[in-house]
Amino acid sequence: MGATLTQRFDTGQFDGRYPYVRVGHGPETLLVIPGIGDAMFDGAYGRTDAVTTAATFRRFLADYTVYLVSRPRGLEDRQSIGAMARDYERVLADHVGAASVLGLSMGGLIGQELARERPDLVDRLVLGVSGCRIAESGRPLVRELHRLALEGEWTEIRARLYEAMFTGAWRRAVPLLSRTVGRVHPPNPADPRDVPISFEAVRDYDGTDRLADLESRTLVIGGTDDPFFPEGILRETYERLPDGQLAMFSGARHGAFLERKAGFDDWVERFLRGETATRVRQ
Repeated sequence: MGATLTQRFDTGQFDGRYPYVRVGHGPETLLVIPGIGDAMFDGAYGRTDAVTTAATFRRFLADYTVYLVSRPRGLEDRQSIGAMARDYERVLADHVGAASVLGLSMGGLIGQELARERPDLVDRLVLGVSGCRIAESGRPLVRELHRLALEGEWTEIRARLYEAMFTGAWRRAVPLLSRTVGRVHPPNPADPRDVPISFEAVRDYDGTDRLADLESRTLVIGGTDDPFFPEGILRETYERLPDGQLAMFSGARHGAFLERKAGFDDWVERFLRGETATRVRQ
C-alpha cells in the first residue's frame, strides 16, 4: 500500500480494547457498528480490512470520516446489548466524538441503546437490517445458531447466516462455497465464548417499549423477507419512533445492505443529508 493509502486509512485499537478501521477524511463522522459476525473474527484489523471497508463505504467518504469499530474480545463481563452499548459510548466520548451511527443487524440493537442513553453523542441513527427485537419466526434459527456456537461450528454458522442473508442463486451458491472452499479459511474467533454470548444478547433483547425515548432522527431500513427483522418488525419499529423514516426492499432478506447495496446506500446517504422520506417499498 502506497503513501496515499497510508494517509487515508488507519487501523488500531482504542484503549487497547476496541479494534477499529478509519477510512476517509470527510468533515462529518459516521460510526459503523457491525453485526453478530464481529464475534467471529480474530480481533485485529489489517490493511486489507481497511481497503475492504473503504470500498464498502465509498459512497460516504467524500462527506464522512467513517469508523468501523468492533466490540472488545472477551464479552463475559458485558453480556447484554446495554452493556455493549456502553462500550460504544466510551469510544464516542473519548475518541471519536459525536457521530451519526449506522448499526447493522445486532449493531442496530446496540445503536438503539446507545442513542437512547446518549442522544448528545448520536446525531442520526440508521437501523440497518435491524429493528426493536428478533421476530418470533426467526427465533428457532437463532436458537440453532446458538447451539452451533456452543459446539464451535464456526463454518456452519457462517453458512447458515449466508442462507439467511441472500436470495436466488446467491442463496444457493454462497453457503455452498462457505461449506466447501470456505473451510480452508474458517472463521477464527479470538474468544470463542463471544459467539454464543452474542447470540444470547440478540435473543434476549427487546427494545420495543423504549423506542419512544429515542431522540435521534432514525432510519429503519431492511428487507421485507428478512428472517430476523421482517416487514412486520420494521414497520412496528418505525411506527413507535418519535422521529423515524422507513425504507424496505421487497423480497430482500437479511443481506439487503449487500444485495441491494446501491439502493441501500442511496437511502442512507439521503437520510444522513437530512432529506425527508416517506414509507417506501422497492
